[in-house]
Amino acid sequence: VLEKLRAYLEDDDFLLEVSCWAWEHCEKFPYEPPNKWEHPLEFTTLHGEYRELFEDRCDEFLEREHVDLKAILEEVQTELRDSPGPMRALLDSLSASEDYLLFCKYMQMVRTRRDWAEGKDLVRPEDDEETEGIAASSGHAPPAQGLRGGLEQVPEEDEQ
Repeated sequence: VLEKLRAYLEDDDFLLEVSCWAWEHCEKFPYEPPNKWEHPLEFTTLHGEYRELFEDRCDEFLEREHVDLKAILEEVQTELRDSPGPMRALLDSLSASEDYLLFCKYMQMVRTRRDWAEGKDLVRPEDDEETEGIAASSGHAPPAQGLRGGLEQVPEEDEQ
């Protein structure tokens, strides 16, 4: 059942829905580490919406599969004890939607990607060890200079 749930959460249409939602709201999040800025109430509301995406998807799956929640919890406990690797990944992905600071960091990562896709120059915050650690651990460190400065201009061919 848990493998089916994981597959259901990894469905391309659902992932696209989550990505589009994040793309729409990511520009509101500053680049600085989340512990360096004031968090408006709107971010708590957005985190609630983000959580609802996952909760609704899980509820939909449980209803569709006619799953007994008590039996699922017992199965999760057994799986964690007997085979922690794959089960841990599923639980980590579900719990990540619950953690507010991880949500903020995710939204910052989406913002960085959006800015890059839109060709906006990115200015890296002052060399902050925490920022570098977060960027390095996510694999998405912002460039030290603006994106335009780091990419070569491809000359266009003359049309004749």
